[in-house]
Amino acid sequence: QVPWPFHLKHVPWHSPVRPSRHIAASRRRRNMDPRRGRPTIYDKPLTKNKGEASLSAFAFMFSEVVDYCLKKANDMQELEERLHELGVPVGMRVLDLYCCRENRNKRETRILPMLNFVAQIVWKQLFGHQADLLKGADHENEYMLNDKTMLVNRFISVPRDYPVNCGAYVAGIVEGVLRSAEFPAAASAHTVDEPGGGTSTTILVRFEESVMARERRLER
Repeated sequence: QVPWPFHLKHVPWHSPVRPSRHIAASRRRRNMDPRRGRPTIYDKPLTKNKGEASLSAFAFMFSEVVDYCLKKANDMQELEERLHELGVPVGMRVLDLYCCRENRNKRETRILPMLNFVAQIVWKQLFGHQADLLKGADHENEYMLNDKTMLVNRFISVPRDYPVNCGAYVAGIVEGVLRSAEFPAAASAHTVDEPGGGTSTTILVRFEESVMARERRLER
């Protein structure tokens, strides 16, 4: 039998079989987190065509959220306010998720590009289609996002004596996205009667004066 020092002495320096490398690789494998290296939710593209959530699961979860808020509210206005408050932090995280996935370091500074981002990118990711962006006629700081098939109102039935619009949750998401992007605004949901029958939901966005002053300054 060949002594161990003599056997090690005959291993060439350029040989791929080097004991120190094998030991180091073995230690790295033992210390490595098994989940490391796998793609996370932040690595997936935001504009993915295939829906990642079941519609029936979302309808069940959202109905439970509405039922929870309804038990805590004294009237329908307070119910909408509670839904709105729940949507604001969701909107902030939606913007963070988009910037992380798309490696987007540039933020919008003008109102129309930012609203187009909400109406097209964010809306399509959340609801599978785009919203209609409209300009308010009465005040320069008012804009509207219209959705004729608001998903959050599809599976919620309320009595006619209690006119409530669950789109207040979506209004909170819009407000959260805008505030996180440094476009402070107030967003509210309104039910609009369509000419051909039926109703749609309009998210009314009112920007603060600081945003309008910045817009006028950038137009110069």
